[in-house]
Amino acid sequence: MLNLITSKLGNMSVRSLGGAVVLLCITSAPLVAAPIDRLMDLMKFPEVIELLADEGRSMADDTPDIDLGMPRYAWDSMITKLYNEDAMHEAFRTELVTAFGATDLDPIVAFYESDLGREIADLELDARKAITDDAVLSAAGDMWAELDPQSQRAQLIEDYVSVNDLIELNVVGAMNSDIAYFRGFSAGAKDGMGLNETDIMREVWAGEPEARAQVMEWVYGFSALAYQPLDEDEFDAYIAFGKSDAGRALNNAMFAAFDNVYADLARGLGAGTALLIQTFDGQEL
Repeated sequence: MLNLITSKLGNMSVRSLGGAVVLLCITSAPLVAAPIDRLMDLMKFPEVIELLADEGRSMADDTPDIDLGMPRYAWDSMITKLYNEDAMHEAFRTELVTAFGATDLDPIVAFYESDLGREIADLELDARKAITDDAVLSAAGDMWAELDPQSQRAQLIEDYVSVNDLIELNVVGAMNSDIAYFRGFSAGAKDGMGLNETDIMREVWAGEPEARAQVMEWVYGFSALAYQPLDEDEFDAYIAFGKSDAGRALNNAMFAAFDNVYADLARGLGAGTALLIQTFDGQEL
């Protein structure tokens, strides 16, 4: 299932099948049966989390010194601690266990153990890696734009996006991450630096059209690229899985897990940024 969380935090970006300040909240969860771990392995979670962590840590390189207001080493250290692969893996596992609850995972595991499920997991991971390159993202967007809207492939992609509610759920996730960032920053900021709740909501909603446009570009481009190797019958079978009880349970759990983990990351980023600004305020950088 495809999950993208894109959250514009100033000049920074927090993304989306998506934790010396404590920046990622992880709660303890009781040990559960193996199916959750089997499912995460089949869906390539270790590889996806490695990619997400790399993307997060790239903020350290992408943010110019002039924008920091703090020593580069302090910023880099915070970002590295925030996007820790082991912590992120445990956070995702914990959130998935909570989101699935008493759901029977056997039908979901069975799908991803099938030849089609394994192929889809590989295709989604490969596309997710490739599309981090802006040139590939642009080419994927062109691939979607060049499809005849009346073609079977275009209709399948539209059906896939609709069945899994990919646009709305990703837009909500992006906005929730923005809200969490501003709340984290405002809670730790000096008087006058933070935003009140009304200002936070006004700021986030002002960015909704841009967030929606980015989500649509990403979702449709990704879908055109990732599922190109599938024939129509295979793609239709994947969509049918999404319509099943097992598929809906997976989609709901995935979005719940990604939203919660990335809200924690964004909140930690906001709080950590506020703390570093106060710590080095007035110092020669």
